[in-house]
Amino acid sequence: MEIMFDDLTYEAQERLLSLAGISSPEEMNWDSVPIAVVEFEDAVFEDDDEEVPDDIEDEEYDEEDDEEEDEEY
Repeated sequence: MEIMFDDLTYEAQERLLSLAGISSPEEMNWDSVPIAVVEFEDAVFEDDDEEVPDDIEDEEYDEEDDEEEDEEY
């Protein structure tokens, strides 16, 4: 899922520009590329009319897994 600069509220856009120390999204090419990409492992996307099955549970967060992934980069 890509999050574009224009997807943000005006207030969030202003905060992001300020935090990045820039005055325009074009300086970071945010006018044409996403500001973030969110990936879901084993994602289940549902229609508004469907219910999520009971057997789908959230995986517990494990900090060791994150540390191992960081070491790979």
